[in-house]
Amino acid sequence: MAATGLQYLILVVLVHQGVASPVASTIGFVVSSFANYVLNYHFTFRSQESHGPAFAKFMTLVGVGLVLNYGLMQLLVGYGWYYLVAQVCTTGVVFLWNFIGNSLWTFRAYTGP
Repeated sequence: MAATGLQYLILVVLVHQGVASPVASTIGFVVSSFANYVLNYHFTFRSQESHGPAFAKFMTLVGVGLVLNYGLMQLLVGYGWYYLVAQVCTTGVVFLWNFIGNSLWTFRAYTGP
């Protein structure tokens, strides 16, 4: 929730400075991803995995999430949606992608052979 709030704050500030909303959303997404990693690692999933593998997996999912975020924002705003409404819908889709991917892959407890 905190990382999402950070993304929205960056989005609103940049849009009010004249940055296109898909670009502003993307910048907010990238910045908030680092906060999201720390919060997910320590609090959401309470991971015991070492940071190297966990961060690499997380960033792989973030890369796909980044493409989803930009693409959906571009599409929805292009169809005339108000940028905050478009961001709320986009956030829902990207949240599902990230949560499912992180719970099943990034921070899944390794049980070993």
